Amino acid sequence: MEYSKNIRYASPKNLNEITALWNMCFPESPEFTKWYFEKVFSLENTLIYTENGKITAMLQEIPLQFNNSQKATYIYGACTHPLHRKKGIMSRLLTQSFKNDIKKGIPQSILIPENEELFKFYEKFGYKKTTLVKKEIFKYSDFSQNLDDEYIFKKADFSDIENINSLYEKTLLGNNFILRDNSFWKNQIQMFNDLGGGCFCLYKTNNPAISAYAFVWRENTLQAQEICFKDNKVKNILCENLLLKLNSKRLECNAYDKKGEYKACVKFHNKKTENNISVSDYIINLLWN
Repeated sequence: MEYSKNIRYASPKNLNEITALWNMCFPESPEFTKWYFEKVFSLENTLIYTENGKITAMLQEIPLQFNNSQKATYIYGACTHPLHRKKGIMSRLLTQSFKNDIKKGIPQSILIPENEELFKFYEKFGYKKTTLVKKEIFKYSDFSQNLDDEYIFKKADFSDIENINSLYEKTLLGNNFILRDNSFWKNQIQMFNDLGGGCFCLYKTNNPAISAYAFVWRENTLQAQEICFKDNKVKNILCENLLLKLNSKRLECNAYDKKGEYKACVKFHNKKTENNISVSDYIINLLWN
């Protein structure tokens, strides 16, 4: 592939610099950073920009597969050293990433902006808003504290993966959603466990099919980064269990909802793909946010 003299994929000798830049730009969650670099990070997918031999910006190109057989590149960890911002460096990295996609036959690039201002930045490159997500807040006082024994609440383990994935795909049927394999689910369950949270499931008594699940962690309050459910009744039962069993007064949940706010964006590299796929039906991984 053709690159400018400043842009290339990373090599093992760059790892310490990459880690330092990541920690500088994303200092909020050192536990997550440790997990990410051990389980997900790949030098081969890391596009870097250098000046005078030093890395000044980088991004990750994570390959993903949608259920409509379309491949995508997920742009992740895009960051620029504070002393080198507003110089157009990230624009050059993104442009190179788009060229890489086209040469690999990948028709689309996706990402999750950190804030509304970044949505405007990415729009300049042809990204369009997608993935409607609704945030709901549940409080301990909202419930009776009399748990329904019609359902079994449990912390998920690897034996639940097939059921979790089945509910995920059934819930999003009719949309363009990212396929998740066994390895993905294992990593996510392990990560949330390692970071003091977990994946929690709700099963109806004497029914092997899962009714709801949520990937949960704690910040200032209990957060369900992704919650998936068959109907509102089981969603409420799961949330009640999470509040009571995890001893929390408040729970914030993120769920896919047509009445929600835009969470992600997608850029198509050719008109044929853009004309054949509805942006409004795109579902981007909440768990990667």
